[in-house]
Amino acid sequence: MRLPLFALCFFSSISFVFAQHNLEVALRDNETREAIPYAMMEIHESGQRINTDVFGTSLVKLTKGSYHLHFSATGFEASDLDITLKRDTSFTVFLKPTFVELREVLIEEGISKTTNRKLTQDIERINISESSKTDGATLAEALSNVAGVASYNTGVGIAKPIIRGFTATRISVYDQGIKQEGQQWGMDHGLEIDPFSANRMEILKGAGALQYGSDALGGVVKLLPDPVPDNGFSGGYTGMYKSNNGTIGNSVHLNIKKDKHFVSGRISYQDYDDYRIPADEFTYNGFVLPVVDNRLKNTAGNLLSGRLTYGYLGEKYNLRLMASQYKQNVGLYPGATGIPRAYDVANIGDVSDIDLPNQEVMHSKLYAKLNVKIKDNWLITDVGFQQNDRVENSNPHSHGFIEIDEDDTEALGLNLKTLSLNSSYSWSKKKIKYVLGTNQQYQKNVRSGWEYLLPDFETYNGGIFTLLNGDFSEKLSWSGGVRLDYGYVNSKQYLQPWYNDLDSLVERSPDLDRHFFNYAASAGVSYFPNDTWNFKVNLAKSFRVPVPAELASNGVHHGTFRHEIGSSDLDAEEGYQLDLTAIFQKKAFYIKLTPFLNYFTNYLYLRPSGMFSPLPDAGQMYIYSQTQALHTGGELFTEVHPIEHLHISTALEYVFNLNLETNLPLPFTPPLSNLFSVEYDLIKNSKVKWSIVGEYRATAGQNRVDRNEKPTPGYNLFHAKTTVQFPVWKTNWVLGLACRNIGNTAYLSHLSRYRILNLPEQGRNIILSLNVGF
Repeated sequence: MRLPLFALCFFSSISFVFAQHNLEVALRDNETREAIPYAMMEIHESGQRINTDVFGTSLVKLTKGSYHLHFSATGFEASDLDITLKRDTSFTVFLKPTFVELREVLIEEGISKTTNRKLTQDIERINISESSKTDGATLAEALSNVAGVASYNTGVGIAKPIIRGFTATRISVYDQGIKQEGQQWGMDHGLEIDPFSANRMEILKGAGALQYGSDALGGVVKLLPDPVPDNGFSGGYTGMYKSNNGTIGNSVHLNIKKDKHFVSGRISYQDYDDYRIPADEFTYNGFVLPVVDNRLKNTAGNLLSGRLTYGYLGEKYNLRLMASQYKQNVGLYPGATGIPRAYDVANIGDVSDIDLPNQEVMHSKLYAKLNVKIKDNWLITDVGFQQNDRVENSNPHSHGFIEIDEDDTEALGLNLKTLSLNSSYSWSKKKIKYVLGTNQQYQKNVRSGWEYLLPDFETYNGGIFTLLNGDFSEKLSWSGGVRLDYGYVNSKQYLQPWYNDLDSLVERSPDLDRHFFNYAASAGVSYFPNDTWNFKVNLAKSFRVPVPAELASNGVHHGTFRHEIGSSDLDAEEGYQLDLTAIFQKKAFYIKLTPFLNYFTNYLYLRPSGMFSPLPDAGQMYIYSQTQALHTGGELFTEVHPIEHLHISTALEYVFNLNLETNLPLPFTPPLSNLFSVEYDLIKNSKVKWSIVGEYRATAGQNRVDRNEKPTPGYNLFHAKTTVQFPVWKTNWVLGLACRNIGNTAYLSHLSRYRILNLPEQGRNIILSLNVGF
């Protein structure tokens, strides 16, 4: 009998460890005490979403342990709660009514799970509906409606986010837990992320190097994983048409879930012609050049993207596996690769043809996320592999160095492979939350093509960090942490024949073996004396390791119309960053002021020199330099609801910076801008929603420019949109009609690559969209 008795005891213990308990939560209106039907409860650790029934109650089975719960419902402030589940548990959560749409969305910092009111930095959560994704051709453009966020554009389909004037290697973009890596040092290199796949995002404005690593000094954009789908079969279709360049876009996503397993997939495709601008000529260096039929020649392109995800929800762990691929082929305006000439730009030809020069990008990604429960707490690990294969094609020209086969059009090839690991473990003790984590990343880049810009290189960046947060009192919370980092950059010397003497060699880039040690730290408090006010203060010491382009580049970067030169002796960038936030909220009124002040002891930047490159058609020389710098400014966001269905908001943003050694501004600084928006709900009930939106963007001229940088005049833009949502049988339909730049205004964007050529941005654009969800 000993064996059966042992087996009985063993299986009894297993049953006890994995025993599930009932968690029943009732959601109620804080004012009327009435039930809130069809509200949402989300479990942070697993991504599960449970809707309340008609009685405002939700029920789920969970194993014992610690969980972080989100609660949200239309017309109510979102809320959250930390629980430790040991037995069957039931409780009631009261949500506060609000008309302010922004406050309906719960903001959560992903690792430490400290939510909106207790956060010591300004983090915004954005939920993007399928229909609203059609407004911007790129993810960065879709983010531009957020105060303090803009985009650096290269024509159509290529853009990257700018947060408070920072972009490229000072902004980290995380897709599903892994930092997106695609040669982001290049100003003409966009984000290789399908905009249709972005559903929920968090934007951190300010110092993020402590938690996310060196590249997050200026901010973080996080694309959050989609929630676990409901049991059964679900999905949707999104289609769009844009009149300006004939864009046709389609995206289909499907989900299948059965018990603990689910599979999700999405495939998207966009195709577009040369785009139109409200001009028939432009002036560059005193030469007047034509824009035939108002179209910018060779700006057509296409984009194909696919993603497949498998998930498993276990008692002790949750697993997600994802594979994705992004393929883009886009033409580059021939006047922006070399010195513009009339014979290059005057013959339009086929407006849908992708001719030379052009850019081909293939980005592949494999990703795994594993959440493991250790006793009552969770170890979260993200592992990813990415390969970014970028090729710039052009008509052969040697810049005087080597002989080139006239059929060889590969001007520049960059193949970047990246391995990433992020892991963190969190626990609570004596009302203090602790997080211990690490970020590790290794990269290898191989160049090809007959142009030279930067050498082959290897890099490694790794660090460990700890975060703490807690409460001084019921009205005052605090957070802090420290990070230790190590990184290296290694590249080989590159020699090339010199065109004046083919028997001699010239050094384009030296041998490079640089190692960097540094630390980051932060401390902050959040004070909420009542339900109306919230004040936040956060002070951080940050750093950034120079990237190989800043240390070793030396060549013509045709995508940005300049010759870029690195400096091998640059030190790590260090800064001290102060972020302040003041929030006032009533039921129908919301205002948020977020000033910031940054001081850098050795700021790295690309300085426009007064010299032109000795290489043919190479443009101006830009040199990576280092200086002391001051960077300050802020955002002011207000939202008011004079009546229930009317939403009025303004988003004002301003950045001021100063090179403390030259007493001149830093280059590529966004100008003062304000977005005024009015939205009215014509119909809003449980089945049908119909709204109209009008927007007015006022942008000041940017006259504070660096030496040898052009000033840019101000402009005003008007946009409008209407959206209708209604059910059809068992599906939900959303129809959208929008018009961007209603007045067909000719304006120059200070942050566009085409600014140097005096080329205006896109003209009037009418957008039709359809979304069907089931």
